[in-house]
Amino acid sequence: MALPLIVLGVLLIAYCLVDIARTERQLLLRKWQWALAVLILVPLGAFAYLAFEKLGIVQQPSTAPEELTTKEGDGTLFLRRDR
Repeated sequence: MALPLIVLGVLLIAYCLVDIARTERQLLLRKWQWALAVLILVPLGAFAYLAFEKLGIVQQPSTAPEELTTKEGDGTLFLRRDR
């Protein structure tokens, strides 16, 4: 009865560890921190990795924050995005 749950848990952990190792994008935590969380906090670490990194519940800003600049001439402020 417990064998299918154990197999699913091992497969979930293996999937997360392989995904952590192969990813090239910046993660919320360092790779070794995610790997440690996945291995120690079974199965919560794997679910946390999937929720935060794969589903994007918390996202890092992809660009620099917008800055306030003045319009030449009249001195009014507006937002400018440098790209």
